[in-house]
Amino acid sequence: MAIIKRYGVLLFVLLLILHCVFIYWEMASLRTLSKILLIPILLLYLFANKPKEETNTEPLVYAGLIFSFLGDLILTRSGELFFLLGMLAFIGTHVCNGIFFYRLQKNTVQRGKGRWLAILVLAVVSAIVFFVLQPYLGSFQWPILFYMCIISCMAVLATGTFDKPSTKKIATNCFVPGAFLFVLSDALLAMNKFLWHQTVADIFVMLTYGAAQYCLVKGFKWHADDAEKTDQH
Repeated sequence: MAIIKRYGVLLFVLLLILHCVFIYWEMASLRTLSKILLIPILLLYLFANKPKEETNTEPLVYAGLIFSFLGDLILTRSGELFFLLGMLAFIGTHVCNGIFFYRLQKNTVQRGKGRWLAILVLAVVSAIVFFVLQPYLGSFQWPILFYMCIISCMAVLATGTFDKPSTKKIATNCFVPGAFLFVLSDALLAMNKFLWHQTVADIFVMLTYGAAQYCLVKGFKWHADDAEKTDQH
């Protein structure tokens, strides 16, 4: 655990790079193995660095990462059913993260400028992606549309953490980039699954996904550290 605590991020980055190499060289078994190890490394890193006093938001953080792990695991299998189950697992991630971000904003005066900009950007991006893909989605139209709504809500709630002075820096450096990288990754995934069918696109999907998860975990740890310092004072 001491190794994970100190070098967890480095191990995650190296494994992500290896995973992209395995994608490029079409090494299916190693690609699958490396993918399902990514989130456990971040989970262990977060757990190893947790403060002595747990906060009531920590279960949400861990649950979100566990849902991501389940999603990664399910999506190593092919077929429509597994794709839908993988989407469902990641919906669990976005719901957990969204609730976490919402709780951070309690008792905060909402200015709303960043939030409305996020809503506008997400609405435009989602509309473009959906209408480009619509002829190719078939029975996935409604599940994809529902998923877009859920992940967009999560990203909007992440943007709302700008309004709280104690989380503004974390929002700027971690929560908002992480949320929007997640949106970008899933948009690329959908475009590649239903339209492009290019191996190189899978690499960009995983790079943006890995960056998103890293940013969020970094933000979760940062917030926990700040909460511990506040309690000590």
